[in-house]
Amino acid sequence: MEQVTVLIPNRDKAQLLIELLHSLDFIADIQLISEETNGRHEKAEASADFFSLAGLWSDRDITVESIRKQAWPGR
Repeated sequence: MEQVTVLIPNRDKAQLLIELLHSLDFIADIQLISEETNGRHEKAEASADFFSLAGLWSDRDITVESIRKQAWPGR
């Protein structure tokens, strides 16, 4: 299977192209990915700082056994 990516600056023209592609019988899937959605996803990843969670569990008594007891009670 082959994949083709086409960047279209105008949303109305992109919708027109999608309608045309839907009429073709050999098209398996069509996905519209807007820059607004894609940009928000990248910003969320960039703002997630791994080290900001350091010490999150420092004042809690958590062990592997206590997690297992909660996950599988009665075992």
